[in-house]
Amino acid sequence: MTDRMRILLTAGFLAVLVTLAGISSPLAGKKKKKGKGPSRVGVIIALGVGHNYEAQPSFKMVQRVATAVKAYKAGRAKYLLFCGGHTSGHVAEAQEMKVMALAMGVPPRAILVEDGSITTVENARNAELIIKKKRFRSALLVTHRGHLPRATKAFKKIRRLKRVRSKPADDYTAPELKLTLEHKLPPFKNIQAVVVHGRSKPVDFRGDTVTLDKVQNSLARTAAYLFQQGLSGVPYYIWHPAFGVGHVTRSEIIGIAAIAHGLSARYIRYGVARRFAPNKKGLFDTCIKNDWKRVLAVLPAHRADEVELIEQQYLEHGIEATVITAGKVRKK
Repeated sequence: MTDRMRILLTAGFLAVLVTLAGISSPLAGKKKKKGKGPSRVGVIIALGVGHNYEAQPSFKMVQRVATAVKAYKAGRAKYLLFCGGHTSGHVAEAQEMKVMALAMGVPPRAILVEDGSITTVENARNAELIIKKKRFRSALLVTHRGHLPRATKAFKKIRRLKRVRSKPADDYTAPELKLTLEHKLPPFKNIQAVVVHGRSKPVDFRGDTVTLDKVQNSLARTAAYLFQQGLSGVPYYIWHPAFGVGHVTRSEIIGIAAIAHGLSARYIRYGVARRFAPNKKGLFDTCIKNDWKRVLAVLPAHRADEVELIEQQYLEHGIEATVITAGKVRKK
């Protein structure tokens, strides 16, 4: 065997060893180290904050929910726990937060609710029962910066929690919605009110009654989109005469979801469900009473063939209506 052959065999043998050992040569480039992701916890806990009016959560509540949802979608935990009771009215803060999380795309199975507390200390005390039951050992606490020290102190008293991290919600701002509408919008200066015609599937009275379906969410998203496009300063009337189930009516479900998408709570008005006002006046009577002579009405997308019919019904009551259907999320 010549010297040249020995050199070639030796080089080939070394190349095999390098490959088997997983050692890359300088020519192949160095392996990139994977960056360390955010630490995982057992549960993300978002604390409630007082709402403006009945079923009209404040923007601070939207910030807390959205921050918690962002952490959930980043893989920080498999569960979200919302804390907050009936600080005013018949709708608990935690129920409002759940609806907003559903509107933001969180599946129902990932949401836990503690709706019996009205103080930070009670938040922690009542949450402890759920934490023990689910065997969580760590948590990410979401609230505003000014509230974090007091809230963290309360939750660190839960013995089962070995680690309590915190995340402020102050920096969240509502993102711009991008929808495609099938109908042309009228000049906003001519509109005196937006009427959202709610429609939803029958609710299982034996199951969870705080729900949000796709139709409701599309109506809520469209209302918020109109607001972001400049249709502000007018009332957004959520019309849904279906029976209320539990403590939250179907119209309130749509309104809370719209607030989660960016509609200001101050402009929302709710049509009262029959359960709470069996002799209430109808939609057109409400428009006439409020002197809404020119309205923009939003129907669920599956009622597109009823647009002309609904416009005619409004006109028969002396109301000029432009009727559109709920928009679709624009593909990126």
